[in-house]
Amino acid sequence: MESLDATPTLRFGAFELDVRLRELRRGTSRVRLQEQPFEILRLMLERPGDVVTREQLRQRLWPDGTYVDFEHSLNAAVKRLRAALGDDAENPRFVETLPRRGYRFIAPLGRAAEAVPVRVARTPPRVRLAVLPFSNLSEATQEYFSDGLTEEMISQLGRLCRGRIGILARWSSMTFKHTTLRVREIGDALQADYVLEGSVRREGDRARITARLVETCTETQLWSETYERHLVDCLTVQTDVAAQIARSLATELMAEEPSSHPSSCDPQAYQAYLKGRYYWNKPLDDGLNEAVTFYERAIAASPSFAAAYAALGRAQLARAEYYRELPRQALAVAEASGTRALEIDRTLHEAWVVSAGVHRLQYHDWVAAESAYGEALALNPSYEAAHRHYALMLSACGRHAEAIRSSERACELDPLCLDVGTTAAWVRYAAGDYDVAIDQCRNTLDMDPEYVGARRLLGAAYLQAGRLGEALAELQSAATLTDGDPALLACLAHVKGLSGARSEALSLISQARRLERERYVSPYHLAIAYVSVDKQDAAFAALEQAWLDRDPALAFVGVEPRLEPLRPDPRYRELLERMQLSHA
Repeated sequence: MESLDATPTLRFGAFELDVRLRELRRGTSRVRLQEQPFEILRLMLERPGDVVTREQLRQRLWPDGTYVDFEHSLNAAVKRLRAALGDDAENPRFVETLPRRGYRFIAPLGRAAEAVPVRVARTPPRVRLAVLPFSNLSEATQEYFSDGLTEEMISQLGRLCRGRIGILARWSSMTFKHTTLRVREIGDALQADYVLEGSVRREGDRARITARLVETCTETQLWSETYERHLVDCLTVQTDVAAQIARSLATELMAEEPSSHPSSCDPQAYQAYLKGRYYWNKPLDDGLNEAVTFYERAIAASPSFAAAYAALGRAQLARAEYYRELPRQALAVAEASGTRALEIDRTLHEAWVVSAGVHRLQYHDWVAAESAYGEALALNPSYEAAHRHYALMLSACGRHAEAIRSSERACELDPLCLDVGTTAAWVRYAAGDYDVAIDQCRNTLDMDPEYVGARRLLGAAYLQAGRLGEALAELQSAATLTDGDPALLACLAHVKGLSGARSEALSLISQARRLERERYVSPYHLAIAYVSVDKQDAAFAALEQAWLDRDPALAFVGVEPRLEPLRPDPRYRELLERMQLSHA
């Protein structure tokens, strides 16, 4: 073929390589490509379809007299090239690996044509980093500080390196706290290319923080730094260290300096905020009340602390979703907190998730909710909660293919999180893909057999798949794990009613209703139970109450297959119209 000097601009896939300007472009955007990955791509494009041997690459990149760890350096350079192209070594579109021989460029080439705009931000990054829990070398009472530092790292790295490095979410990373596994094994479990690990020691008013970046496949340490700080302002300590590590990571992995985002607040407020994060991250809703208490203390100590307002908003959304209080009341507090956070700082991705949740659950304004989720994901594409909740919104609107893609992205970022796995199962269930929903529920339950949310959904999926006996057995078994979960009782009542055990179903409904004296009981789930015993008027009365209460589960009324018998009734269509779901 013609030399690249004679054909200075080549097109392959959505990319253009300009040899003279030494630029790789995708659509109208320039793709950052370091010198060695650029030369590897250029050499392969000189002979597309032919094998470029490792020795040829060594001679081009590291001529005689250059002393490097060739194997590691070449592997790292090829990995960076694949990351820039969004390529996958196991299913390559551009660069094929020939073990022990070299590489081959397999995509067809063409002359440069008119660039097609591509929304690069929606392309998930291929390089994946896991931030392992920083070891607490201080007293046990300081555990919240090391855990808070870990979460701050994850949050800041996700924001500072957005679109270029995928940051694994906290839940999956925390699974490996105090682990004895090797870095390579952790990388295999999380499908992470790199891990960041370290330790924290506090002595009086000083902290020593050590961090190191390790490539998982070779267990090679790429860099290590130790930071010593006074604890006059804990927020400055943690944000400065996280930002320095983020910049170092960006330099190591991308050769590009991310923008900084300094913030400050009262030290006591930040201590309270860290304790709130500590309780927020306890399993399910175990620490929810304590988290709210500490977030409120942080705000009282520092009324302009935007992150604390955003965190409080998330916690109040969770209180609504877990039925810890009347949802309408919790959503009102969430709205006020999220609005205040955005007034102070519109770059907080967590605040945009709060805004989206309020639009979705309080106002059923799906357009505004989608816009807010888009803002959150633009600010931090590695924020699994935004992907997960966005998937639920898309599912509620009947946009099943998009919901599945968003839930799968959340699974990539937090593969060991029970909520993420259950969300992935739900969107499949709502799409009518019951076999996949069953498999996803089972995968989640392999991690925690007592996770009632997944067991409840598994029973519903069994039912829709025509496996009534298995649905009944699953829900009955799940009922033994709780001391009275109203939603589970309602689901079990639904299956009992369909199985012909009407009196047992009515008894379970009564049992769930008696719990109203102790806690909020979701009228939406009661409506599902009433359907199975042919009490349509009671079902619609429950749905009306769910509307008045802003029951979060009501968002799925348009896609819930268990409510199918209600669809011909005009009251059902009227409810969908009120919820702006008339298209469902």
